[in-house]
Amino acid sequence: MTTLRTLLIDDNKAFVVLARHLLAGTQVEVVGEGYDGYDAVRLAEEIRPDLIIMDLAMPGMGGLQATRLIKAQDHPPRVVIASHYDDAAHREFAAQSGADGFINKQDYEHNIAQLLREFSRGEAHV
Repeated sequence: MTTLRTLLIDDNKAFVVLARHLLAGTQVEVVGEGYDGYDAVRLAEEIRPDLIIMDLAMPGMGGLQATRLIKAQDHPPRVVIASHYDDAAHREFAAQSGADGFINKQDYEHNIAQLLREFSRGEAHV
């Protein structure tokens, strides 16, 4: 399986630590962290990751606006929105922004491995 160079973007630093821990032992290599959409856009351009796992709601610039800007870059990474706001409307907003996937933060521990398997098979998960 190919290693996915991944950015973790979330204003909740405890979630970033948890996400990093849960990704250990998977095909993910965490290559950077950020805490708002501005970090996400900048780091996506600088690091050129394969995947960004990003919070939906953050101060300053949220995940949806950051996703639109990242997807406008040359050779953009896949973007997964992670949020507690898991309903049809928020999933649709994520899809409209260009996100490749959506994961509920409450189910993150149980669903992240499956999402990564789907990505390795070329499937989306919005």
